[in-house]
Amino acid sequence: MKLLAVTAALGLTSTVSGCLLEREIAAEREYALTGKRSEYHAPPSSRQASSTFPIGEGDRFAGGCVTPVGLGVNDRDLESVLAVKEVRSALKGLRRGFPDKVQLFEPPFETYEGRKFHGAIVGDNPRVFIMSGIHARERGGPDNVIYFLADLLAAQKAGTGVRYGDKSYSAEDVEKALSAGVVVLPLTNPDGVAYDQSTDTCWRKNRNPESAVGAANGRDIGIDLNRNYDFIWDYNKHFYPDTEPASDDPRSEIFYGTGPASEPETEAVVWTVDQYQNITWFMDLHSYGPSILYAWGDDETSTENPDENFVNPEFDGKRGLVGGPDPPNATYKEYFLKSDLEIETEVTNAMVASMLKSGGSEYTNYPAVGLYPTSGASNDYAMGRFYGNVSCGASRMFGLTMEFGERSSSFRSCPFYPDADEYHRNVRQVGAGFLEMMLRAAGEAGDPLYAEC
Repeated sequence: MKLLAVTAALGLTSTVSGCLLEREIAAEREYALTGKRSEYHAPPSSRQASSTFPIGEGDRFAGGCVTPVGLGVNDRDLESVLAVKEVRSALKGLRRGFPDKVQLFEPPFETYEGRKFHGAIVGDNPRVFIMSGIHARERGGPDNVIYFLADLLAAQKAGTGVRYGDKSYSAEDVEKALSAGVVVLPLTNPDGVAYDQSTDTCWRKNRNPESAVGAANGRDIGIDLNRNYDFIWDYNKHFYPDTEPASDDPRSEIFYGTGPASEPETEAVVWTVDQYQNITWFMDLHSYGPSILYAWGDDETSTENPDENFVNPEFDGKRGLVGGPDPPNATYKEYFLKSDLEIETEVTNAMVASMLKSGGSEYTNYPAVGLYPTSGASNDYAMGRFYGNVSCGASRMFGLTMEFGERSSSFRSCPFYPDADEYHRNVRQVGAGFLEMMLRAAGEAGDPLYAEC
């Protein structure tokens, strides 16, 4: 397949390719070719492994009475990964510490296990949206978001800058970044994260069991939330045969659910974005493997033909072939404005440079399809609201995915679990990358442009 060619060219044929393990990618290919799926066994618990950064116990923010402090203003040992309950406490702590700057909100949905979603807003007309925690095992995502926001607010209050490794930002930079305004949903899969943190089973999906088929290993529970958005969700219709952008098999790690936005976790993100019509930068934070991804995830990007877009049924059955010339009957590339592509490329270049200077992993940036074609992904959905004119008056969004972490730690039973050094490097590097994005969002690259009704 041409997918293999582009994956190898990008150096992604190591143990981990993006958010999927190599064995998981191989399982999808086997299923597509034979209709059979190898029994997957979760790795043994790493709870006793001293190299894995532990999960927090108790509540370090005391129900919101303690304000979080990031590494950009006080570089120190953060001691452990935030537990699920600490995410809400952290947001309440930010509200307590900065009552004139931070507003909290809860999207009106509950997970299968009855958990709510908790978010925060800084600014009256926010231009930036940041989400994380969509894949349960990708530890540290919510932490990165919370500590970044804490850095900006603390630095603004003190009239100082922030520093991530060798990368420094001035007080003026902090003011400019915050002038863009930001909405955050740090934990979009609370059921899955709670399960993964309590079991150490490298769990990816949510915990909705309604489509389970009784697999002995229990991996048939849950939906891959990053295949559940309303962006050419029905891959059997929209994609070229034998591509693997998602799966209709509940046993798969990329099972797409029973319909587009069928899950409350997905609905919570969509609802949040609907509330803020000035959002122009959409960031979905993931791990594992240091990269920043931009348009598009379903196919290669073209600036030539506006008719080649995901809402055009003429191209159904032709999407998802990448890494070489398309066959004559499946010529397709997803359209993107040349000016928008230039902006995404310039901004992600700046993010990579800043993250490299902050120390740690060597990040790269490239189109999202460079990992593997996807359907129903969050960042494509965000961009598609404008490009498909599917949401009346929707603002154009630059949709990015950041994959934090280091592939070098793939020897662990679950390589998405960082050790202490990696965890702290991630917090610093993600903070530097986010700050670059917000600085651009505060300028001309963040000016809203709305779809016609």
